[in-house]
This record gives sequence, structure tokens and C-alpha cells, in this order.
Amino acid sequence: MLNTLAGDRQSLADGDLIRELEGLRTDLLAFEDACARWLDPVQPCYRESARNLLHFIAFHRHDHPGLQRQLRERGLSSLEGCDGHLLASLNAVIERLTAAASVRACLPPASPSHGQAVELLQWHCSRLFGLAACGQANAIMVTLPAEAADHPGLIQELVEAGMGVARINCAHDDTRVWQALVTAVRSAAIDSDRPCRVSMDLGGPKLRTGPLPEQPGVVDARPRRDRYGRLLKPAQILAVAGGRQPAGAKPDPEISLLPVLQLPERDQEPGLAPGDRFSGRDASGRMRELTVVEQRADGLLLGCRQHCRFTEGLRFRREGGGAELQVGALPPSPGELLLNSGDVLELTATPGTATPGTAKPGSGTPGRGRHSISCTLPQVFSALRPGQRVLFDDGRIGGVIRAVNAEVVTIEITDAKPRGSRLRADKGINFPDSELQLPALTAKDRQDLAFAAAHADIVNYSFVSRTADVEALQGELEDLGATQLGVVLKIENHQAFTNLPGLLLTAMRRPMPLGVMIARGDLAVECGWEQLAAIQEEILRLCTAAHVPCIWATQVLDEMARHGTPTRAEISDAALGARADALMLNKGPNITATVRTLRHIAAGSLSSQPEHPSHRDRLRSCLNFRRGSEV
Repeated sequence: MLNTLAGDRQSLADGDLIRELEGLRTDLLAFEDACARWLDPVQPCYRESARNLLHFIAFHRHDHPGLQRQLRERGLSSLEGCDGHLLASLNAVIERLTAAASVRACLPPASPSHGQAVELLQWHCSRLFGLAACGQANAIMVTLPAEAADHPGLIQELVEAGMGVARINCAHDDTRVWQALVTAVRSAAIDSDRPCRVSMDLGGPKLRTGPLPEQPGVVDARPRRDRYGRLLKPAQILAVAGGRQPAGAKPDPEISLLPVLQLPERDQEPGLAPGDRFSGRDASGRMRELTVVEQRADGLLLGCRQHCRFTEGLRFRREGGGAELQVGALPPSPGELLLNSGDVLELTATPGTATPGTAKPGSGTPGRGRHSISCTLPQVFSALRPGQRVLFDDGRIGGVIRAVNAEVVTIEITDAKPRGSRLRADKGINFPDSELQLPALTAKDRQDLAFAAAHADIVNYSFVSRTADVEALQGELEDLGATQLGVVLKIENHQAFTNLPGLLLTAMRRPMPLGVMIARGDLAVECGWEQLAAIQEEILRLCTAAHVPCIWATQVLDEMARHGTPTRAEISDAALGARADALMLNKGPNITATVRTLRHIAAGSLSSQPEHPSHRDRLRSCLNFRRGSEV
């Protein structure tokens, strides 16, 4: 009797669960119908992917408390890991649950299945990256340095090591360098019998600081000391007439080259000898003593037991009279502003305007107080409001807007190093709290796009954030007759992240190969470092649902590329990135070895990776998607 009652209760529970799942399925299909405005223009090759993306959005717009637990308790799929085939998996769960409860269910046709979802993603990857030909689990994209244009052997090594996509950044260099790089990549692919695509980054409307006046040059000579500050070796300075570089010699990193107006003649009376001393004040105003080490054919080698800074015009006189050393002209140093917390920085609309800081009243500290520098895109000023945050140089310096008008944005510096942070020209500016209405496609981008359409396989679209940006690029490509050029949407600000579903669906209206890049550098600055992990996971899941290839970019094995040895955190990051369809490396002196290492990490990690981690929260980009209006 007890077993009968328990069975009846289980049947009732199964019936309630079936009705909940059928209601969920009805919601998914109703949302698909309501999104006809988005779905109808989608190309046939993207139709099933777009449908699944809409099902994914509908599912994650609401919480489903207890649903996954109930499904697991019955030995059924909890719908985790089903992002790429959501409706088919939901139908399968309903069918099995219905069969167990002896209830008939009329199931609508579902597409794609799990196998079809995998095939769709692989097909889109092969269209964009050519993975079917090169046979790698993940494509490896490498940013090419400009010097590779004159050293094609480096590109040959990269292709043989496993580079599947060569990236050229249009924000740097010119068409001469780009053409040489493209030619070298094509030649290396033929010689290695390994396909390698060419990808070109459009620069986009990057907000940067304007120019700063150059500062007088400084020669900095430091002695070597042990950990206790005891002298190990004096600073070495080679005084040369006119700053001549010793012919055919590689500069010694431990010797500072100091141009002087005139060197003492060898036969001058009284003659110089090792141990003779010159004394004078250095750029800091402190007395310094320079000791003659030896007279060489290329100059006079001097030693100094203290840290010494030289600027043009300083004089050092020989003790006892006679010879004198006067510092000659030095190459100017790049301009910079030293910003401290509490300083005021004026961001101006007038190109080239910049002033160093003035002292705060009574502080006695030069260089602190009020500064100004120009902005490359002052048209954004109209979108700024007091109280919004400002970040400079990849978030190294932070501030808050205190006042704004068409000509000047007044910013209070709130985040800087204890001894001040240096801000130089051409450094990035981010307004994470502001909705900037900048078109992603600039006049320069249109010129660069013409070159990319003729020579590249893929174009990476920087700072795309609205569906209008995607439509603008599609229009340009159609005018150029480049409708088969692959397009990668770079997600690098909060607006692009929250609008990603609409961006994908708009891009799917054309049959061109499509991909997404998680540009984690700017994305972290815009959205906050603490949010980056969750955001990149959500982008991965959206791309899985849409069967769109995803690129894991920014600082992948960066320490290894620069210095030869990866950190433990980098290894873990690269292994996590293997869930994406491609990983991007930046340039560095050890880039070839880094490509090989990344290929092995990705190959070893792929088999053990889950399809995605468990996230039961509603996804922000799905909540933001509006089915009947512009995103």
C-alpha cells in the first residue's frame, strides 16, 4: 500500500514536472516567434544557429529554481552543457520523462541536435579559420611584429610551429609593411604546406591622450649595489665628443654614453691619468665626483660611486684646474605628467594643448596640483556627466569627472601610485560609466578596410557596440565586393557585451564567416577586473549557443612571449582558454616557442574541459536583449 501511494505521488510529481518543461518549451518557441524581426533576415546558413540563440536567450531570461535538481534526481539531463542544442535536449528530456510516466506527448520538430550543433560549430570554424585543413583543435592567432616584414624567416618559423592565423594591427605601421607581412605569410604557408589565414584589425575610434611637450634629455648612470646598499661596482660613464657611438661595437648596457662638447687632448698638460677626478653638480643639484678610469680611443671612461644624472650644459671641472667636461646636446625624452591622488587634470578639446602641473599652494611639491592634456576624440564630451569615472593607461590611473563642457572635462585624480603615476601621450582613455555614441567605423578604418578586402581573409572589428555598427561594416564590405571576407566582432566594452545577442543576429543577416573575440584588456578596464571572469564565461556560452567561433585574446602566455618562461597563472589561463575555438598571442622575442607551448597546452586541455561551468543565474546579455526594438 505504501509503495502504491509513493508511486502515485511520484506520478503526480512527474506530471507537474512535465507540465513545467512543456511550459518552458512553449516559452522558447513563443520567444522565437516574437523575434521574427530578428530571425527573418538571417541567412539560411545561420538560420538554425540563430533559432538556438533565441532559445538560449529565452531560457536564461528567467530563473528555474530546483529544475536542474529535479531532473538529476530522475537520472535525466539537467540541461547544463546543452547551450548549443537547447530545444533538442529539452525535447529529449520531456520524451523520456513522458515515457516513464506513461503520458503521451506531441513533440514539435527540434533542431539542431547535439551532433548537429557540433557539426555546425566545426563548419563555421573551418569557414573562418580553415581548421578543417590544418587539423588543429584550436586555431592559434599571432600578432605579427613590424620587423617581421624584413625578416620573413620569423613568419616561416611561426607557421611551422602552429600559427593558423596571422594578425596584423592596422593601428600601427602602413600599407607597405602590411603588404610585406601578407606576402611573407602566403609564401610561408605554401613552403610549409600548412594553411595560415591573414587577419587584419581595424583601429576603431580609440580614445587616447594627445601629445605632450618633449622634456630635456637625461643620461642616468647608476652604480651597482648589493641588497644592503654596499657598493659593488661604480657607475661607468663613457664621455665621447659629440656622442659618437664606438664604431662596430655593441653598446655595453653597463656603460652610460655621455656626449661632451670637447674631450681633453691626450697630450694636454698636465695629462690625464687614471684616478684623476672631475667634480660638479648633477641634474639633481648634488655634488658628484667623476673618477678617470682610462683614456680610450673612443672616449674617456669615468666612474662614479653615486647615482648621477646628466643634462645638457652641466660642467664638471678637473680638481687642480685644467681640463673641463661640459655635457653636450642630449636626445629629448618623451613628455609626461606626474599625477597624484587629489590632483586636477583638465582633458581639453584643443589638439596639442598640454601643461605640466603647478604646485599646490603651500605644498612645496613641484609638479603637483593642476595639469592639462588634450583628447583625440573630444566629441565624446557631450556624453559625459559629473560623477562618472575616467580611467587612463589601461586602468593604471583613475579619476572622477567633476565638471564638463564642450571644451574641457575637469577630472579629479582618485587612483594613482603613492609617489605619483606618470601619464604619457597616446595612452588609452576609458569612460566605463558613460554611454558613448561613437561610430565604430572611422574614416581611416574605411581606407584600411579596402586594403584588407583585397589582401586578408578576416577583418577584426574594433569597438563595435551597436547593431548600427555591424550594419555599417556590412554595407562597406558589400560596396567593396568583399562579402566573403570573415568578420570577427571584438567585444571590448560593456555596451558590446550587453548587446552581444543583437550584434550576432544582425551579423547573421549576411552569409560571411563570423566570429567573436573576447578582447579582455579593454573589457576588463571597462567592466571592472572583478567582473571579467564572469563576463568572458557568458560570452563563451552565447557563442556556443549561436555556433559562432570564439577567440580568447589578450595576455595569453604574455610573460613567456616576452621573457621566455610562463607563470603558473598563465598556464591555467591558457588551459581554460582552450574551451574557445581560437587563442590569440601578442608579439614578443620568444613568440615561436610560445606558439609551440600553447599548442601543447590546448591539445592536452581540450579532452578534460567541460562544455562550460555551471551558471544558474540569469545571464545579463540575455536580459538586455529586446526582441522588438533596437538594442
